[in-house]
Amino acid sequence: MEWLLYGSVALIALAFLLLVVYIARTLIVLQETLRRLTAAIDHADEQVQTVAKEVRELLHTANGIASDVQKKVETLNGAIEAVGEIGGTIRSLNRALRQAAAGLSARAGLGQGKWGKALRWTNVLLDLREKWRKNNR
Repeated sequence: MEWLLYGSVALIALAFLLLVVYIARTLIVLQETLRRLTAAIDHADEQVQTVAKEVRELLHTANGIASDVQKKVETLNGAIEAVGEIGGTIRSLNRALRQAAAGLSARAGLGQGKWGKALRWTNVLLDLREKWRKNNR
């Protein structure tokens, strides 16, 4: 019966040895995985730093462009206001020209009847003169 006790102890020792070997291998694989994960995180950190630097530069450039655009818009606002004022002046000039033309047209309409009568009398007098010349020859 003693041999059963020694056999059981040997079997337990062997099982414990297998368990230790299995745990040791698992820990070695876990250690390698952690090493690779650390390398990947370091690489990702480098990439993030590079991207962050580029983003800072892009933001700086974008701010410069926005400032330049704002200055140009302010300059254009002055030009647009000047064009608007010129347009108002031209409208006023056109209105004044229309009024002057309407006044002249109205005056010409009134005077046209008088001029027409004067031209008809002038034609009558010229016809009489021609007839008198023909008769006196």
